[in-house]
Amino acid sequence: MKKFKLTIPFLLAVTMVFGQIDFREGSWEELLQMAQAENKPVFVDAYAVWCGPCKRMASEVFTQPSVGDFFNENFINAKIDMEKGEGPSLGSQYGVTAYPTLLFISPEGKLMHKAVGYQSADRLINNGNIALSKANQSREFSKKYDEGERDPEFVLEYMKELNKAEKPTEKIALEYFQEIKDIDPELKAQIAFEALKNMDSQLFKYVLEGKDVIRSMYDQSIIDQKLVAASESAINTAIQYNAPSVFNQMVESLKLMDLSPEILASIERSYFAEAGDEDAFVASIKKSLESEDANECGLAMEIYQAFPESKPMLEYARELFDRGFPVDLTMNNYVVGLSLAIGLEDYVYMEQVYGTMQMKAQQTTRETAQIQALYEKAKTFLERTNREN
Repeated sequence: MKKFKLTIPFLLAVTMVFGQIDFREGSWEELLQMAQAENKPVFVDAYAVWCGPCKRMASEVFTQPSVGDFFNENFINAKIDMEKGEGPSLGSQYGVTAYPTLLFISPEGKLMHKAVGYQSADRLINNGNIALSKANQSREFSKKYDEGERDPEFVLEYMKELNKAEKPTEKIALEYFQEIKDIDPELKAQIAFEALKNMDSQLFKYVLEGKDVIRSMYDQSIIDQKLVAASESAINTAIQYNAPSVFNQMVESLKLMDLSPEILASIERSYFAEAGDEDAFVASIKKSLESEDANECGLAMEIYQAFPESKPMLEYARELFDRGFPVDLTMNNYVVGLSLAIGLEDYVYMEQVYGTMQMKAQQTTRETAQIQALYEKAKTFLERTNREN
């Protein structure tokens, strides 16, 4: 796993090259002191070195100017390995059980908001805005609920507040539906959707029954995010018990929610990657390539993240990348190519990627410097790989 472990810090180093999110150095106590001094919350990228989605966020999201501008202005930013140093204790304190987890902590050290899994730039900024603006009212709602308040509109808001506070919702919602039978169908669907955490929950049945309501009340990106997150439990169960039927049943259920083929394919590939099924993963990639909007470089990176130690898979990723890169010379794609070169331990290929990127027309001075800096960092990591082998 040496080359995989070396490629991850290379991708993390990309953030520094692009100069976007300014991740501070220091102990946890020092970070909180910075937050108190500057009167800003702390944003923590809680990652693990083996985490594929963590690499994607480092290369695709944290490097974007809009993300850097927003987080540098509003937060003290920190990147913490959850398996080293203070990481394990912080992970236990703030309930980090998957990677990446994005934590938003008050200057006093209290959890304000938490997001789990890969986040696009827009979603990450939205989560930052939630952390900045929300006033957690879950305790007040819980008190009223315990005192007997059962109005459906109140319960819907209660579920939203519990979600904001990262507190359990499913048990409360299921017990509520058992207690109160006569509920407006539209409100019932929304309560179930807000409370849903697992695809194998009875709540999904209520969501499915009210899918037209859900689609009219929520943006499609929110629906996708909710169902992708809920699918993780079924994937874990299927892998743990070697029960592909569990996964297949979940996919059929998701199809009833009219998810896009792209979202379904990404969920399928998550399962195939966890199962180590290269053939099924490739078949899914090839199916995605049939779309006019297929991103060959993005799919190449997805292959690398899923199977970083498989030479045949890396060669296939290179084939896709070579088709897409010359016509889409973006910085993100350049990072994909350099990452593949490190994974393949191929100096010649790295030089080819670097040379192709230099052909990009109308480069700004900053882009020229970034291209050179990324190449130098990639070469350093590849040299380190060869020394350790």
